[in-house]
Amino acid sequence: MKHLSALLTALVITAVIGLGIFVIGVNALTNTNTVAIQNSPNGSLTASDPANASANSSGASATTSSNVQQLQQQVNSLQSQLTQTNQALQQYQSLISVLQQRGIIFIDQNGNIFLPEGGGSSTH
Repeated sequence: MKHLSALLTALVITAVIGLGIFVIGVNALTNTNTVAIQNSPNGSLTASDPANASANSSGASATTSSNVQQLQQQVNSLQSQLTQTNQALQQYQSLISVLQQRGIIFIDQNGNIFLPEGGGSSTH
């Protein structure tokens, strides 16, 4: 009986969600209230309508300002990531240097890393 009630509940929930998705899809397809795509060359801006041009210009200015602010935030985030990466790189470089000084690894002129065959003693 528990399995039957769980199955019926799952079917009802699936039907409700499916119906909701269908209704939203039909509404989107039949919606006549459309907005011109931003930055579209076929936008509603015309030279014969200066009031519309002024309104679109101020809207574009606000959008541009918002875009600039978002880009500045991305630049700051990337600079922070770069700083963290540089710090990690310095730690790796100092680790490699310590391993090389102790004779655990050898690095040739081409950057190839070798382990000594004797188990750690330097015979180079």
